[in-house]
Order: sequence, then structure tokens, then C-alpha cells
Amino acid sequence: MFGQSPLLDQTVEHIARHYGEDERGNEAWVEAAPVPVANCSVQPLDSAEYLTSASDHIVSRWQFFGPPDMGLKATDLIRADGETYEVDGKPGLARSVTPFLTHTSAVLKEFTG
Repeated sequence: MFGQSPLLDQTVEHIARHYGEDERGNEAWVEAAPVPVANCSVQPLDSAEYLTSASDHIVSRWQFFGPPDMGLKATDLIRADGETYEVDGKPGLARSVTPFLTHTSAVLKEFTG
């Protein structure tokens, strides 16, 4: 029933990841295969630009809404519209008195520069 809203019109890729060993035995982030998730929405929040003598960085934040059963974790990635975002903090399950409104909510971040 979730996802009947015209605002939840994006299909994203959920990339679960955990800290473990790579194929060479080094400690690294290990990413699972991307899983398509329908009925999502990624909306812009804010951005901050950091100018230093060494480099310029922009940190952008996005609000994510998805199905309640997608199992999103704080270490995971979301790929939407060709961009890959990190989950920023712990995702939440926004509960409602009606199953239609219950959803996963998270803030995403993207570093560029």
C-alpha cells in the first residue's frame, strides 16, 4: 500500500555496506550489490561550501523518503538520478496510524570537490 503518492515517484538503488575486509585482506567498506527500491523520494535540503587553501568542498544534504520495510542502515548508500549519497546519521521509521503514511526517513549527504 505504501507509495501511492505522486511525490514518491523515484526508484533508487539501495547499496548496503559494512566495514570488513576487501579482496586483498585490507579493512575497507564492503558494498553489496545495488537493490532497486521503488516508491521513494529524494529532496534537496541544504549545502555548505568549505573553501581552504588545499581544496574546495561542498557538502550537500538531501531528505530521503522510502518504503518502511527497506532496511536502510546508517552505513548504507543510496543512488538516485546517477548520484550516490551516504546516509547521514541513523535512519528512522516514521510510524502512522495508517499504514499508507508509515515510511523510512533519512538525511543523505554528498561530498563534492
